Amino acid sequence: MNQGTSVLTDIKAGEIKIKPSILSSATRNDQQALLTMFKQFITEDEKVYYLQYLGCEGIWGIGNHSFACLTERRVADITVGRFGEVTYQDGYLESINSSIIYQPSKLGLYFAIGFSIILALFTGLYFAISFSIILALLTFGITLIFIPFIVQGYYRLVKCGIAFWVKEGIPIYMFTNRKYLKRANLLCRSITILRENRIRAIKDMPDV
Repeated sequence: MNQGTSVLTDIKAGEIKIKPSILSSATRNDQQALLTMFKQFITEDEKVYYLQYLGCEGIWGIGNHSFACLTERRVADITVGRFGEVTYQDGYLESINSSIIYQPSKLGLYFAIGFSIILALFTGLYFAISFSIILALLTFGITLIFIPFIVQGYYRLVKCGIAFWVKEGIPIYMFTNRKYLKRANLLCRSITILRENRIRAIKDMPDV
């Protein structure tokens, strides 16, 4: 067995893990923490140009956290959910056909949250009249706990963020909080420049 083959086969068993301390720092846009996360997936020799936290698909820090990376070869995304859920996706720059940034109206989100709170109030009032105030408060509290999941469900239906279409591949969607959409816009503009550089570099490569 040659050395190259041994490198590919000598892999330790185990799941992909992101330490809570690294994740916490990455959500504060700490560049070293973000680099540590993405270095699990990209090659050591790739030059990294862009690392950003794009927000949480939920509220109060409860939901899926989205992170973006741009190297000289690819654009990549890591989504970290609850209970060890990790999703990595990427696409090579020369294969990107088009992109879209979408900022949805706030009306639908406010309606979903408002409807949930009103429903909780009426349910709590019913329990207060029929049973007890303690049970009513408990019902209202449970509804408040579920609000982050309601927000997350809303954004599963109504996308917010940036998406790239990759030739002969799957689209790359990166959820982005509204307050971080300028970061997504910068990523989109940076990809346009690096994609052109990547295509020129590939054309200049000697034929094997």
